[in-house]
Amino acid sequence: MKINGGKPPENSDVVRLQKAGKNGTIDQAGQAEAAEQAKVADKVDVSGKAREIADIMGVVKSIPDVRTEKVAEIKGLVESGKYVADPVKIAGRMIDEVI
Repeated sequence: MKINGGKPPENSDVVRLQKAGKNGTIDQAGQAEAAEQAKVADKVDVSGKAREIADIMGVVKSIPDVRTEKVAEIKGLVESGKYVADPVKIAGRMIDEVI
């Protein structure tokens, strides 16, 4: 896909009609055609698979990043002094994330 900085490509019908209009060589029918082409809107067709992926992404985005019930449980254990962290397990998980 080529991006033209907001301008249509030089060889497009719209550009040719605009240039012809500037030179005074375009007739009423040509002006009407140019106006009609300028009114054409962009259209996007989305496949069924893309819609399904979009629906799944919507569900995923609605899931909270933090599991508040798990945080509250661990916080209670820490505050009561019953939570014991396993340094070997923590170090192993840290290394796994880096690798």
